[in-house]
Amino acid sequence: MITVIMPCFINYLETWELTKSAIDSLGKVNLIVIDNESNLAGGYLREVADTYIRNQTNLGYARAVNQGLALAKTDFIAIVNNDTRVSPNWQEVAQEVFMNPDTYSCHFRMTNYEVPFEYGKTILYSGKERWCTSSFFVINTQKMKFFYDENYFNTCDDWDYWKQVRLSGLKTAYTDLACYQHKHSHTQQQIPERIENDKKNREYFKQKWGMYPEEDFAKQYPLQMKINYWDGFAI
Repeated sequence: MITVIMPCFINYLETWELTKSAIDSLGKVNLIVIDNESNLAGGYLREVADTYIRNQTNLGYARAVNQGLALAKTDFIAIVNNDTRVSPNWQEVAQEVFMNPDTYSCHFRMTNYEVPFEYGKTILYSGKERWCTSSFFVINTQKMKFFYDENYFNTCDDWDYWKQVRLSGLKTAYTDLACYQHKHSHTQQQIPERIENDKKNREYFKQKWGMYPEEDFAKQYPLQMKINYWDGFAI
């Protein structure tokens, strides 16, 4: 059975409802919930999780995911934001994608939250790195288990994570055979310090890698940066 790691920060009823929909959409999985000091839904999260971790303060996305990664023992692990809904075929599609032996992660077509599921016919092991999003993805720990840099708090951590993966020579695969709906940055909008955190994270990335995230990516994938981001998710 696949393990799913879901960090949660639930302070509003809407976030609770989104989380319920996200969990219901996953199907049969081993669910690890990392609760980052939610004010609501603690009892619900304990009830639905196979493993429930409650942090006494909001440790942020990177540290929460790392807690889950340290606990997960299965070969395949999905990391899912709690403001998503995933298509019912995602586990079967991930298995197909991982038939390529150099693939570390499987990323699915992303849409806005109310857009109906619609499927394409494509698996791409290169050329779609910009659209290998972090809101919902599956990793193959038989290759390696990468952890997030915990110096980031909620932004730029994904740019850093995927840079590490690609530097290792492993592939981040994109497919539209499955998809997911996303309520973009719903949880982030509830954090008053978001703008300040973003600035700190960007400066840390530059200190670590020598340039800002977008500049770093554009240097490696200049053609992808010339394409409108949302057009890249079109079937």
